[in-house]
Amino acid sequence: MASMIAESKYMFHVLLHPFDGFYAVKSTRSRNYTLPTIILLICGLTGILGYQYTGFILNYNPLFAMNSIMLFITTLIPFLLFMISNWSVTTLFDGNGTMGDIYVVMTYALVPKLIFDIIGIILSNTIIQEEAALLHAFVVIGTIWFYFLVFCGLCVIHEYSPLTNVVTLIVTFISAIMIVFLAILYFMLVSKVIGFVYSVVIEWMKR
Repeated sequence: MASMIAESKYMFHVLLHPFDGFYAVKSTRSRNYTLPTIILLICGLTGILGYQYTGFILNYNPLFAMNSIMLFITTLIPFLLFMISNWSVTTLFDGNGTMGDIYVVMTYALVPKLIFDIIGIILSNTIIQEEAALLHAFVVIGTIWFYFLVFCGLCVIHEYSPLTNVVTLIVTFISAIMIVFLAILYFMLVSKVIGFVYSVVIEWMKR
């Protein structure tokens, strides 16, 4: 419990002092990933809550087709994909951050986005159509804050200049697209092999 309280102090310090905060996270915090994991799980749950409980004025989701497990997974996949891609790229660009450091940066940076998203879900049930644009702008503030914290955190943990960080982020997005493409190609090939084996077995059983 004491370690969780200490971790939360780092987390809230990062929100308003990202460069100093992430430097302290990288250099002095213990390698305990309990709080970052809790934040990531809350992110997945927020995706489910947003899908189901966003006010009807802004909610165009087909609730009859809702699958909570798939929503949870698809909410987290982009963050996990970015972490893997960024770690892969920064090892080639002499980045000093580990996968654990990237994980902490991403999860701590998620905090303001989660706060604004949850408040947005609550407020979406109380607004009228004319106020929808204001609520959308409110939620966007949390998203912009998230991107800013991620950018600052990656600069600090990898010890990059802003320009180098921009370059590595561009390469990170390209590598993420390549990973997705290769994953889709791999699963398509596996499914075709399984289908071929299945058809051969069925044909052999009929004989």
